[in-house]
Amino acid sequence: MKEIQTLNYATAIGVDYKDGKYYIYTQLVGLASVAKTEGQSAPPQTFVSRAEGKTFIDAFFEVYQTGQERFIWAHITSIVLSEAVLEQGIENVFDGLTRYYEFRLTPWVFATKEPLDEVLTTLGFFDQSALETLLHNPQRIHKQSSIIRPIRLHQLARELFEPAQTTYLPYISIMEDKWQKNQESEPKLALEGAFFIEANSYNGAYTLEQLKGLRWLTPETKRASVLVPNEEDADFLAVIDRFGADISMTEGDTPTFSVVFNTEGLVSNQLDGLDQLKQMEEETSKSIQKEIEELFQLSIETKTDFFNFQHLLYREHPHKWKQFTKNDLLQEGKLENVTVNVKLRHTGAFKNKMVQVED
Repeated sequence: MKEIQTLNYATAIGVDYKDGKYYIYTQLVGLASVAKTEGQSAPPQTFVSRAEGKTFIDAFFEVYQTGQERFIWAHITSIVLSEAVLEQGIENVFDGLTRYYEFRLTPWVFATKEPLDEVLTTLGFFDQSALETLLHNPQRIHKQSSIIRPIRLHQLARELFEPAQTTYLPYISIMEDKWQKNQESEPKLALEGAFFIEANSYNGAYTLEQLKGLRWLTPETKRASVLVPNEEDADFLAVIDRFGADISMTEGDTPTFSVVFNTEGLVSNQLDGLDQLKQMEEETSKSIQKEIEELFQLSIETKTDFFNFQHLLYREHPHKWKQFTKNDLLQEGKLENVTVNVKLRHTGAFKNKMVQVED
């Protein structure tokens, strides 16, 4: 039996598709840079292999040819898919991941347009390993700023194979100009937007700017900020930390939908302008409502069901679901009403005399 430190522990895999072949990128992280002992430190070591095959699993057998030691696949915590794989369809990848007993259903799943070897070798801060990045711990930063919810493989499978449901993967990129180390550029992973899939069909990639309204509809959202009344002419910044969104369908021959969003938050940063708390709540409601309505306009333009109206119709009225196509539901007037109720609990740690609270 080999000593555990001599084995190859895979921590992430990237999957690409080109010219009828699957390309697998396997990330290994040096154990010395993960488990440090007192008085000793080691620079982060990240190895990435590249292999190809006619099927997803076939490519892994090429990895074994240069592996030197046995591979352990049970420690994979992240899977990164290229846009080409999404366009091809991910059935082959999912089939392989669920057939081999070492692969678990708990890794985080991402998609990217970046070269996969560069994504898998981007490090964290302070000479920490690649394990201390967005790729392996997305939930940590999501609790501070919820933009695009992270998703695990088992959740993706559930949504991917659910009839009429649209799901999405976080879109990660490499930012070269946001951070510097000793006055030199330091590349870091960043959220760029999301890739959308419906019935294993790729529906396109959208930026964070286009998807601003999505965070208000997502149950996993923990904390989000909004400039009021808008980014170009802001009076204050509201931070929303309690969420309750409900999408309902009205009865009738032709279905229409309504969104009710009840939320609480606080004034985090105030500029010149509004000083009445009630008015600030109303303006915050209008800003959030505008983002939700703009998201529905994007649904109409792209025919991507960001609101999952199809799935709601399937769940509540399956007999009607077969009568209406996605295009029937993504039309002007189908989002009949958007109601946003915002309560701003306070204006920060210190009493803010600029804000007047009505009795």
